[in-house]
Amino acid sequence: MGKMYRKYKKFNKYLVLVLASTVAILCNNKTAYADATTAGQQMRNQVIFLADIADDSNLDGLITRGEFARMIVKTSPYKDTISDIADSAAFSDVPIAHPYASYIKIATKYGYMVSYLGGLFKPDEYVSFREVSRACLALLGYTNEDFASNQTFGRILKFCELELNKNIDKTQLEYLTKVDCINAIYNTLKETKKGSNEIYGTIFKLTLDSSKELNANDMIKTTLTGPIIAKRQYSINNYLPFDFTSGNYFLNGYASTYSQISAELHQYGYLVLYLNVPTKTVYAYRNGHSKDMTVYVTKGWVENIYYDQSNNLTPNAVEIDESRYTFGNAEVKFAFSFAGTIKIGDEVVIIVESISTAGNDDDTASSGNITSVFLYDDTIHLK
Repeated sequence: MGKMYRKYKKFNKYLVLVLASTVAILCNNKTAYADATTAGQQMRNQVIFLADIADDSNLDGLITRGEFARMIVKTSPYKDTISDIADSAAFSDVPIAHPYASYIKIATKYGYMVSYLGGLFKPDEYVSFREVSRACLALLGYTNEDFASNQTFGRILKFCELELNKNIDKTQLEYLTKVDCINAIYNTLKETKKGSNEIYGTIFKLTLDSSKELNANDMIKTTLTGPIIAKRQYSINNYLPFDFTSGNYFLNGYASTYSQISAELHQYGYLVLYLNVPTKTVYAYRNGHSKDMTVYVTKGWVENIYYDQSNNLTPNAVEIDESRYTFGNAEVKFAFSFAGTIKIGDEVVIIVESISTAGNDDDTASSGNITSVFLYDDTIHLK
């Protein structure tokens, strides 16, 4: 009996080593698909900020289990039902007044996170790669039954197999920063749910763009107030329903400051603003387009509206200041139709989503899809 046990123990040790090696290969093979560029990270941050999953404080700092509990619950189906104030204490080291008490209760109740022996949660300890992998897989619908043979290694293998570790330069034994957790959740939002062809991001009405990244513009349409035309004769502060000193600012999708946005307004004469009031976040877009911008704003005069040959009541393109644009949605198409509000000769502001025109020298090629349009002389929105 003792001999058999020793053989089993030796085999189990060998199996653990094999699994550990496999995990190391899968989870460290990041160079082939990593996108750690500043622009790429800002785009991922923007989606998470817009969803109110996290804010932009201490992005490079390690994140605690309590903080991560809030992030994961804010990504879960319970995101709209949770209260910041708990109704009871779930653990002896998480009193009812703890800032993350309600999130910790939900995270452990539904299996996104687990507690320690002795009725402890240890909310101030840093969250590990292993814990984050468990939470993200649970969001996608994976349970203990899916990893019956080896819970720990099985989860990490699946986490890496699905590339949920993309842009996380850590091993399975390390603690994660807020940026790491942002990337893990962003990758989870892109991934399909277990047994489904639908990405998890549909919980936020997100879709994937042509490059298989989450479309931040979907968040703009569903979570923000706007578009608002800010004009030079007023300061940015006049458009904000909160104290400008406490705001978070983005310009053309990149992190910015109140001073920089104010300077852009003075230089260009106008900006288009979107506001996320709960998170006190301002997304400003200025006139102009560069190759690294997927969304941009421009102002001009409507010179021509082109109609479908098979239906002369349905517009299919518009010419604004000698540039041709197509329509990104039915609402914009209607605005340029006979029954719409935009006519030839109107001065308009348009928000454009870039499209690839590589190798296309056709004069009728589109400069982009218009996702929003409004008259430049529309009433100014002031607080």
